[in-house]
Amino acid sequence: MRIAGVIAALGLAVGLAACKDRGEASADPDPAALKAQQDLTKRRDALLEQRQKLESQRKVVLEQIQKAEASGGDTQELTRQRDDLTAQIDGQSAELGQMSEKLSSLSTKLDSAAGLAGREDRLAQREGRLAAREAAIGDRERGLAQREEKLAQREKETCSTAPPMIIQTARADGKYGKADVQPLLARARATMSRKGILVADLPAPAQDLEGESTRAMADGDWGKAYFAAAQLVAMVDAVKIDRAFIQAKTARLSSQVKASKPDDATNQQLTGVLSDVMQRYNDGNFAAANARLNQLAAMMK
Repeated sequence: MRIAGVIAALGLAVGLAACKDRGEASADPDPAALKAQQDLTKRRDALLEQRQKLESQRKVVLEQIQKAEASGGDTQELTRQRDDLTAQIDGQSAELGQMSEKLSSLSTKLDSAAGLAGREDRLAQREGRLAAREAAIGDRERGLAQREEKLAQREKETCSTAPPMIIQTARADGKYGKADVQPLLARARATMSRKGILVADLPAPAQDLEGESTRAMADGDWGKAYFAAAQLVAMVDAVKIDRAFIQAKTARLSSQVKASKPDDATNQQLTGVLSDVMQRYNDGNFAAANARLNQLAAMMK
């Protein structure tokens, strides 16, 4: 996944460079087309000016024809001038129409080139943003990979160290009393509180050791009470708040949440806690994740 992200980022960078080159190449209009447009515009303006003069002359001739007809004079020469001016004006109108078509075609071509340049510029900007985002994702993935590597190394070093076990020395006379049992139970409770270990977090055989020890004390069976308390201390000391511990505890409490069928408000609150647990878990902060799970367990009571 990380390799794919790097390849994608490289691909986007290459694409960005290519699009940038195309954008720079097409940013300027075609010089030939631009010159042709300018030349046609000058010729059109000149023709328009000339046609305006011809129309003015034709108007004068038409007025002279009207006066001549009114007075009964000869209009033959004036009619010839009128027809000649009309033919020139019609010819220029046809030429102006052709020029207008050419100008329209050139304008479309130049506008298309400008539009393409604009689109390519926008595409280059978009791909630039995508490349930056891919690079940020790549950096984040590399950071996550480094953190996962450190966590794996830490867990390996932690797991390779044998858990501290309490080796209890049996009394030579085999006689135990309250002074032998109660300190062990107090130590087990203090360790569970410090680590945030619930009774349900302990292995199944260890979950009733405290009860077994207290019942044995009530019965006066101090030997049984002592050995149950000693086993409890060893079990509690061996528990590690690590990735596997959080996974198992989350799965257990999630099942309890589903089985309890809480109302919508409570379910939303419980779901929020589980989401927070997963965030802290992903951050590698297992102690904080465990503390939130303990809050969830309290809410389930």
